[in-house]
Amino acid sequence: MLTRGVKFWIDKFINDLGALALPWKYKGEDSYIQVAVRPIQLWEVVFPKEHYDQVMNTIFDGMNVTQHKKHQKFVYALRKVLGVKKVKEYKTDKKYFINRQHLETVPIGIKDDYDIITKTEGL
Repeated sequence: MLTRGVKFWIDKFINDLGALALPWKYKGEDSYIQVAVRPIQLWEVVFPKEHYDQVMNTIFDGMNVTQHKKHQKFVYALRKVLGVKKVKEYKTDKKYFINRQHLETVPIGIKDDYDIITKTEGL
């Protein structure tokens, strides 16, 4: 789904939707299950090139593909629309320890941050 509206009301809608507990039969027993509201978000992460391997391994945990192979065509299309290159291989021997539970991180692409480069030239 897509949402459009004032952020306060969208947040309220999402919170209320996620608070719904629906009746469900689980292993023959009457139970309830909470509605799962899962955002799909696009992020830009900027970091120094010399930390490429460790940051990539922290974000993607050695995975360079989507959980479902059929989603790869959408990742390819996003890469083209955004004008970024495919994420190149990275070493997986080191990473920062941050919480990655209950989420999937999908590598779309990589590019130099020209905005930062041009603002710092000549300093």
